Amino acid sequence: MNTPLRTLAVAASILLLSACAGTAPASQGAPAGADPEVLEVLASTSVYADVARAVGGSAVRVSAIVEQTSQDPHSYEATARDKLAVSKADVVIANGGGYDPFMDALAEGPEQPGSPMLHAVDFLSDGGAEGAHASGDPTAPAGHDHAEGNEHVWYDVHTVGALARALADEYSALRPARAEEFTSAAAAFEARIDTLAASLQALRPKGAGKEFAMTEPLAYYLLTEAGMEDGTPAGVSAAMEAGEDLPPLLLKELGDGLAAHRYALLAVNVQTSGPQTDRVASLAGASGVPVLELTETLPAGQDYISWMESNVQQLEVALGR
Repeated sequence: MNTPLRTLAVAASILLLSACAGTAPASQGAPAGADPEVLEVLASTSVYADVARAVGGSAVRVSAIVEQTSQDPHSYEATARDKLAVSKADVVIANGGGYDPFMDALAEGPEQPGSPMLHAVDFLSDGGAEGAHASGDPTAPAGHDHAEGNEHVWYDVHTVGALARALADEYSALRPARAEEFTSAAAAFEARIDTLAASLQALRPKGAGKEFAMTEPLAYYLLTEAGMEDGTPAGVSAAMEAGEDLPPLLLKELGDGLAAHRYALLAVNVQTSGPQTDRVASLAGASGVPVLELTETLPAGQDYISWMESNVQQLEVALGR
C-alpha cells in the first residue's frame, strides 16, 4: 500500500473507533473520569428516577429503564443492556406488585451483586390516607375491588413521600458523610408531598359522594383521596388494562352510566389507550362528563411534584363543574 493510501486507512480506522466509542450505551458504566463517590441509581421508570434525584442531588447519577410516555411499563421486555445496568447500580428502585416484574428478573442470577432494591409498593401504608388503600375499602360498593392489589402506588402521594425517606436512609448507609444532606432533601421533598396531600384533602367536600369511572385503575389512589368513590363496573378496568375487548354488556353498562351522569368524571390512561379507550372517552365527551387524562410515566419537562400538581388541578376543574 502506498503512503497516501496507508494514511487514509489509518485515518478511517481512527474515525471508526471514535464513532464506536461515541455510541456506547450510557448504562455500560460510569463516564470516564466520573466521581467514584457518586452513587449509581437505576429506576424502573422515570417517576422513581425523579424521586431518586430529588433526594440524592449531586451525590447520585440516576437513570431509568422506561422513560418515554410512548412505552408501556406493563409490557416492557428487558434487554441485556438493562441487565448490565442493574449489575452496575448501587441502588435499584422498582414499583413491585406485578407492575414491573422485569426488574426482579434482571436482579436475579449469580453474576448480580445484590445491590439494594427498593419496591415502592412496600411503602404503601395499611390504608394510605384513608385506611383502605392496601387491602381494599370495606365500605366500597360490592363488586369494586380496585384497591385490592392495585399496583399503581405512585398515584398515592404518601407512598412516594415514604419512598423518599427510605431512599435517604439507603443513600446515607452507602455515603454516611452526606447523610445530613440526604435527610434534608427528603424532608424538603416530603414537605411538597404534604402540600399535594392538603390540596387533595381540600377537594374532599366537592368529591364526597361522587363516583368516578376508570378505563384502568391508574388513578384510584388519587381520586379516592379526594373523597370520590369508584363506580367503575367490575371487570372494565381489568379488561382494558390487559388489552382485552370489553364484553358488550360491560361496555353498555359503562356507556349508560356516562349518559345518565352517574359519574362525575372518567379517568383515562392515555399512555396505553386503544380503540376501546377512545370509544369510552368519546361516550363521556358526548355526555358532557369530564375526562381526566393521565399517564403512567412523567410527561416531558415535568418532575413528579409538578406532574401531580397538574393532575390535581385537572381534578379540581372536573369537580368544579
